[in-house]
Amino acid sequence: MRSINSLLEELANQSEGRYLTATELQPVQRYLKSFSNRLQTYNLLRDRADKLVQLALKKFLVLEPEIMQKHGKRCQYDMAQVLRYIALSVLRDDEKFFKENLFFWQANILTAYRQNNTCLTAYRCLQEVLSENLPAPAYQLIEPYIEIILQTLDLPPKLMASVQKASSN
Repeated sequence: MRSINSLLEELANQSEGRYLTATELQPVQRYLKSFSNRLQTYNLLRDRADKLVQLALKKFLVLEPEIMQKHGKRCQYDMAQVLRYIALSVLRDDEKFFKENLFFWQANILTAYRQNNTCLTAYRCLQEVLSENLPAPAYQLIEPYIEIILQTLDLPPKLMASVQKASSN
């Protein structure tokens, strides 16, 4: 792991040979103030991830039984992996980490196999399960990552490639 999060890493790089200003330290203060909530959310996801994935896939099974029959194990693995990265990204307070380390890679794979629409449905099921089964403060921290997933899966392949290119610059 590089630093605590991407923004703090950038601050550290920019501060070489000088002290940070009060304005530059504000993201650090926000990070520290919200750490307790983010740690609780991380722990909730860690402790409940398997159950949450099962509930989401149960909803998805009703909508796409043939996909679940054929690819259920893979769906379970991928969704669990996404939850782990969401948990770590929430803890780090770092959307950039989430996008760069998991989601754009996974979205490219799904696009290559033409599974965007199917996965979009599956992750909408996950979104429902998370909103129904987690406390509101925890879901509020998780929701931006779920939105990244849903928005990315909903993009046409060529547009997704241009969004990825723009976000990496």
